[in-house]
Amino acid sequence: MERRWNIAVVGAGAIGGTMAVKLAADGHAVSVVARGEHLEAIRAGGICLEDPDERLCVQVRASDRVDAFGPQDLIILGLKAQQIPAMLPQLAPLLRDDTVVLPAINGVPWWYFHGDTGPLSQGVGGAAPHLTCLDPKGRMFADLDPAHIVGCVVHASGEVVRPGVVRGNGQYRYVIGEPAHVDSPRVQALAALFKAAGCSPEPTDRIRDAIWMKLVGNATFNPVAGLTRARMDEISDNPELIDLIRSGMAEIMGLARACGCDPLVGIDERLRIARGIGPVKISTLQDLERGRPLEIAALLHAPLELAARAGHPMPTIALLSALLGELDRQVRSASRAS
Repeated sequence: MERRWNIAVVGAGAIGGTMAVKLAADGHAVSVVARGEHLEAIRAGGICLEDPDERLCVQVRASDRVDAFGPQDLIILGLKAQQIPAMLPQLAPLLRDDTVVLPAINGVPWWYFHGDTGPLSQGVGGAAPHLTCLDPKGRMFADLDPAHIVGCVVHASGEVVRPGVVRGNGQYRYVIGEPAHVDSPRVQALAALFKAAGCSPEPTDRIRDAIWMKLVGNATFNPVAGLTRARMDEISDNPELIDLIRSGMAEIMGLARACGCDPLVGIDERLRIARGIGPVKISTLQDLERGRPLEIAALLHAPLELAARAGHPMPTIALLSALLGELDRQVRSASRAS
């Protein structure tokens, strides 16, 4: 290990918890923000990662308060997209001028237009526009200077199976890149950090291409998993569901190109990658089973908002969005009633 990083993981769930364990096991000073029984278990016995090859447990500092920790070298945001707006103003005590913020999130990120030069990137007066469905008041760039941000696309699967324990599928691949689509020393430093911790980082100077490549799967498999309650392998073995997913994938790939990006793979290859994830519950299904709000805005509303700007019809994605949105409302209504 070349140097010891101070790292705060805000949201130590399936993805954030996995990163926390890997980095702490490599000797870095890791602090995590968690809540409830998960937090209490981490405080009492540390946090553990179970995967097909090993069980790894580490001790970390843990709190439900972001301001419990001082300035950091790296802040990893392992939150759901809908939790991030309220969190950004709270990060101030953790920030130095050179602190990197790495949002390890699904879907179209709120920072998408920062550093973008694509055909939809011009806002009013030349300023970068914002995605209304993710940032209705246009406050998120003000609450966190986007200069701190390095993009991250997660290709890993995990689940908090009990308080203090995350189960992973053994894949820890993180695509990392600057929003401005350039190489940089901090991207290379992050890649070295994760590689030394036993992960598979991939630095890129085209992070938006990687975002679209992941979204091709997230915007199709995730809503189908929520609507059917099926695991990834069960969806992959159902020809009718795969036909629906193919239609949605074609729409997302067309939108990526309309935004000046390359989705990197074709539909057959993207389906093969999804099948390779194995018999796992996709995050949307995990959230549904736990009665949590579903991550719809970043996965479905944001691409639909971009599609409206680009004049790109997406009837399959619109249908999945409408159905999953109503399911989310029904589940939350039932939860409030009980």
